[in-house]
Amino acid sequence: MDEAIIFRMSAFSEQGGRKYMEDVVDIRLEYEPTTSPAEDDLKAACPEGEDTLMPGRAAHKQHKQPEDSSGHGELKGESGQASAAVWEESLLHEDSSAGREQREQSASHRAASHRAVDTKKSVAFFAVFDGHGGREAAQFARENLWSLLKRQRGFWSHDHNEVCAALRKGFVACHHAMWKQLPEWPKTLTGLPSTSGTTASVVVIRGVHMYIAHVGDSAVVVGVKESDSDIALEALELTQDHKPELPKEKERIERLGGSVMKKSGVNRVVWKRPRLTHNGPVRRSTVIDQIPFLAVARSLGDLWSYDFYSGEFVVSPEPDTTVMTLDPKKHCYIIIGSDGLWNMMPPKNAVNMCYSHDKMVGPKAMSCARRLGCTALLFWKERMLRADNTTVIVLALHERGGPPIPMHRDEIVVDMTTGIDHVPYPGTTYNTCEVPKAEHEDGMFFEEDEIYEEEHEGWTCLEW
Repeated sequence: MDEAIIFRMSAFSEQGGRKYMEDVVDIRLEYEPTTSPAEDDLKAACPEGEDTLMPGRAAHKQHKQPEDSSGHGELKGESGQASAAVWEESLLHEDSSAGREQREQSASHRAASHRAVDTKKSVAFFAVFDGHGGREAAQFARENLWSLLKRQRGFWSHDHNEVCAALRKGFVACHHAMWKQLPEWPKTLTGLPSTSGTTASVVVIRGVHMYIAHVGDSAVVVGVKESDSDIALEALELTQDHKPELPKEKERIERLGGSVMKKSGVNRVVWKRPRLTHNGPVRRSTVIDQIPFLAVARSLGDLWSYDFYSGEFVVSPEPDTTVMTLDPKKHCYIIIGSDGLWNMMPPKNAVNMCYSHDKMVGPKAMSCARRLGCTALLFWKERMLRADNTTVIVLALHERGGPPIPMHRDEIVVDMTTGIDHVPYPGTTYNTCEVPKAEHEDGMFFEEDEIYEEEHEGWTCLEW
């Protein structure tokens, strides 16, 4: 089983009953570079010109190929057809405060600046970011995480351990890059720096291998069919929610000087901050308020959690990583969803809803992602709760040379061997399901906005 996979892809995102839309998705399809890690090391050791010695110089070259604004990175020759091309990308560098980390990665950055691509091998990137405390962190992750990941040394390696290590380094690099952007993000109503953060569930597919990196409480689930006689699928959960009450997470938080407290029955990481009426430097006598704040133990952003004594973030940006070999005969669906889906629908129900939907509903029906999203929103409604932001990406795997693929509305087919020029990129939004909102809902549940004690300007809904 050495062939790349083929799958149907669909996505759905809806604001639900929340005041703001803080969920975003990122979907990228790009060519794989043809250079091997050994060639990268050689190129890094022998730079071709003075420009490669200066960080950021490549960003000012006039002949740089810009990344497609739609996000799928399509490369075209003069004839308009996809062709082998030089892929040159602008590099984001840290400032002097992170100079050591920049020097460690500068060799791999220079190697990635000029890299030929293979138009018959593609890499697919899928991510769901569920923001909180503002959309800034989720938006920043969507715009920067993929570019940071693929620049890490070892990301294009064929060694799974090196790829997973690169994923972890890329997440941390994205988190540190947010720190530089913090002064530009809107402050809270009390004038404190932004408390924006985001979960991140990321899937990278190369050939038949799927790499998963995850922080927070979004999730990745695979629907598995053990044998042809099975009438239902089993759900394989590839991620675990990073809840503060988990022994491993609680021990890490307390070791770094943090703590976990309950508020409204939910365990939360505590934000220790000087009382708002305090002015001047923080001293031992300064009154410190302890606020049960965040219901996840790991995320990107949440820069308020930095502990100056330990020099680390209590809310960790380092992801759990997993690698899996995909077999379309056995693995039927890959579902990436925010907690707006999983809070209402167990993973086994979700994979079997997709399975039965494809078997019982004819072509041109609603997509699997929309079916899951709309059903979750209805479940929120039935339970008389204000629906959370709900975002879903569904990949339906198919055997190469198998029966014809039943296409639904808002779905596209992705063949990882035919190149990007054969993949039509979605041109329409997916949040087309509307669930009526009941009046006077706001008093039925704990207000999420109370956690962050802030208001934000209105944001537009998800855009591709």
